[in-house]
Amino acid sequence: MNRRKFLATAAVGASTLSGCVSMFTSSHSDRPLPKTPTGVWAQYGADGANTFAPGVSSPSQGNLAWTSDAFTRWQPVVSDGTVYLTNFAPSLDGSAIALDAQDGTEQWRTTLTASGNNGSVIIDDRFIVAYDTTLVALDPQTGERIWTETTNGLQFSELFVADEATGTVVVASEDGIEAFAAANGEKRWKTNTVRQLTQAPAVADERVFAVGTVDGAPRLTAVSLHDGSERWRTELTAIPSSIPPVVTQTGVVVADDRTLVVYDKETGDRRRELYSFTYDGGRHDIRAVGATDGIVFAASQDGVVAVNSDTGSEQWCRDDAVGYAGICVGTETVVLPLRDPDFSPHTTTISALDRDSGAMRWHYEFDGSPNVIVPPVMVDGAVFFTASNMDHLAALGDVPRQDS
Repeated sequence: MNRRKFLATAAVGASTLSGCVSMFTSSHSDRPLPKTPTGVWAQYGADGANTFAPGVSSPSQGNLAWTSDAFTRWQPVVSDGTVYLTNFAPSLDGSAIALDAQDGTEQWRTTLTASGNNGSVIIDDRFIVAYDTTLVALDPQTGERIWTETTNGLQFSELFVADEATGTVVVASEDGIEAFAAANGEKRWKTNTVRQLTQAPAVADERVFAVGTVDGAPRLTAVSLHDGSERWRTELTAIPSSIPPVVTQTGVVVADDRTLVVYDKETGDRRRELYSFTYDGGRHDIRAVGATDGIVFAASQDGVVAVNSDTGSEQWCRDDAVGYAGICVGTETVVLPLRDPDFSPHTTTISALDRDSGAMRWHYEFDGSPNVIVPPVMVDGAVFFTASNMDHLAALGDVPRQDS
């Protein structure tokens, strides 16, 4: 089970605690953050390499600042002090929406008349949304349409990535991979070498790294970002069900048979095994991976670990259970959902751990144990999220805590 299965549930009301107690009720908080958040979370994995590491600092506190008026159950993207999101649902108008990142006020709304899975990226001064069999580019300042193109379709929201260096957006599906120019929507290439993709490809070093089936067998495959031609393929035990490939300086990190494995970026050769979350008789699924500065951060229902990507040596480990929604790695902290932790039993939290030691920096506590349904999104001074017991985007940051 993963976060995609949580999107159909809806409820209202939540409560929070960060550091000390602060409560969040069903009414919207409307406190602005002290400063406009800076930095960029441009796409699903923060960047094309799926590192979930945007190179920014998390806030020093995780108190609730504001929640949006706009409905959303989808991961936002953030750039230049603006949060971009969608409200795609059968009962709504299927719009793309821009909010002020500091206070959550709506800046513009463009109706796309869509519902279901969708993904979005910020690239080349375009806010690009993929949904159904449509790819549309909007002006990030006004929401006006710039171009619209047709794709093979988007089955899962995560199957949409972008490469800033070449201005390319990549849409993956069960039928293969397509690449488009972000500037004008022109289709650059299409390949069906690798099929049945269920996790986001990674784009780095002028290549697209994808996990899917090739000739009916599970493979990690690299294709050229310029023309889609195959560079190499390597066999896997099974298609990973929970995490996308992550490209690091060391290589391509993939979960194969519930074990983190590093593959050579140039050849596809298996270089080393990094880590498994083991228990009596088996291994836990790996639920989230982020990487930066030679360290890979991984999470499962059994805990969180930081390992050296060159050697596999463990830097620190915590035994807190982790939700499915993912991870984000800041310059000083690692932020992720923790469930029923020792410091806050019988609840779900969004917690910030010290990146070097794993020690708790702050946590935001829900009332009960809802599912955080998209990876928390971090920019300088704010963490954005949504959960299964709320229908809106929420912002955590350096504001005073709210008492019940």
